[in-house]
Amino acid sequence: MGKRHLGALGLVLAVLATACSSGGGGAGGGAASPAASASPGASAAAKATCASKKVTIAVPVTPPNVVHLTPYVADAFGYFRDENLTAELIRFEGGVGSLRASASGAIDLAGTSSEPVIDGKVMGVQEPGGFADVMTRIILRKAGIDPKEVTFLQTTTAGRVQALATGNADTAVLHIDQVKTAQKANPQIAVLANMWEVLTDYQYAVYVAPTQTLKDDPTTTECIVRALMRANRAMYDPANRTKIVDLGVQQTKADRDVVESTFDLLVKAKAWPQNEGVPKANIEGTIKSEKDFGKITKDLKFEDVTDLSIVKKVIAQLGGVKDFPY
Repeated sequence: MGKRHLGALGLVLAVLATACSSGGGGAGGGAASPAASASPGASAAAKATCASKKVTIAVPVTPPNVVHLTPYVADAFGYFRDENLTAELIRFEGGVGSLRASASGAIDLAGTSSEPVIDGKVMGVQEPGGFADVMTRIILRKAGIDPKEVTFLQTTTAGRVQALATGNADTAVLHIDQVKTAQKANPQIAVLANMWEVLTDYQYAVYVAPTQTLKDDPTTTECIVRALMRANRAMYDPANRTKIVDLGVQQTKADRDVVESTFDLLVKAKAWPQNEGVPKANIEGTIKSEKDFGKITKDLKFEDVTDLSIVKKVIAQLGGVKDFPY
């Protein structure tokens, strides 16, 4: 990721273990599409088989944006069913809420922004400390503006679009499809900065799971990761475009032209990882950013907060995607 790709905005999948007793699992893909040829001899790893069971996956945005469609694609394309899993996708207003659910043990896998995971804190409210809050403060710092000079308007994820379009907010951190929707409502809205250009080494999102779950039932995590990996790789098969766009319209509630253009842009930008999805430089960049803001004081290293053992096992089964950066 970094300057080359919009992938840093995507829902990348990793396994994280932090002080708040939550780790994570997951990285993109499944059966390789024509655009994703696997390396030879990659099927040597033994494949765990899950008994029929229900699993819960937290989705950190309500409604989801196009970039968050991975678990919905895994469900609609039958990838969870192939693993003998019935997946319940539980929506939260942001990554902090999904992280809290994961830390409680109520969720098998949770999508979240990386900031609250690395901070090691469970926040009492949805927005402070979450993705939009942190991204806004980073932009303010870059512009030399003291956050004390700014009024922060707490809204839902979808509410940020409405607040910006109606003039109730002067700026907002939005996903690509949200920008397009807001501009349709108010053509005067302009993009001030692209976060992937402002933060070239940053881990924007991860999936997390309770550390104890990884110890007690790694098989289930492996099965979920495999389904999600297949879904991420399915994004790049042109034969799937119409079905995924239909699903995107249904889930995001955005206009079809917005979903189509956003999906095409994200595919071109390689937004969905097909391998581990967690570049070391991105984790280290996020840690540095959190330290600069005083959110953490401990010197953390990549190895301190990541455990890619399950995702590497799944990649060995499905085959790593050649010529894909993450």
